[in-house]
Amino acid sequence: MKSSESLQDFAYEEIKKRIQNGEYPPGTKLNTQEISDSLGISRSPVLAAINRLIALGLVEATPRKGTTVAQLSPTQLRYIIEARQMIELFCVKLSIKNVDYHPLVIKEMESIVQAFETALEAGYPAAAELETRFHTLYISLCGNPQIMKFYDSNWSVGTMFYLYSSTNMPLSHHQTSFSHHKEILNSLKSKDEVALKAAIDTHMSIIYETLEWYTQTFHQ
Repeated sequence: MKSSESLQDFAYEEIKKRIQNGEYPPGTKLNTQEISDSLGISRSPVLAAINRLIALGLVEATPRKGTTVAQLSPTQLRYIIEARQMIELFCVKLSIKNVDYHPLVIKEMESIVQAFETALEAGYPAAAELETRFHTLYISLCGNPQIMKFYDSNWSVGTMFYLYSSTNMPLSHHQTSFSHHKEILNSLKSKDEVALKAAIDTHMSIIYETLEWYTQTFHQ
């Protein structure tokens, strides 16, 4: 039997994932009973997980209205994106330094790059999972658990799919973004610091473009 803490972590990751992939779009009211039923767990860890998401800023609690998925402002999203870019660029040197010591991480990243070739058919949830896993593995190579913790708490990768689903953009619009992962991985494996930084910046540019579209769509 899982501990209450592990059930809370499970609920937290699952709810966050559903927000990230658009299953719970901005403004969605979070019904704790429905969520607990769908996860097959009691309401207590779900409530605890939602409180963590409130602290993270992904969920809002309103008196007499309950909890809903936050409609993040363009400024809030830009801050999150900038923090993600800062972390990924900071990790360039450390990841290159450690790449030879983690062949299994590189092997998994290679598998993810191959999976991106069929990401369009898989849809938003599957593509979001691939994106999240790839970048989490990259950050793990820096070997700094505090950076890893901050990267996760910043909801760094989820921002992109929050934007995609919020603007109802077809996944095909971001086919170019998927191809960037191969460039990032090749630069990492060849230990080319300049190329890796350029590949990360190019990948991030797609997210900034999507943020501009989000701003024009919802905040004019």
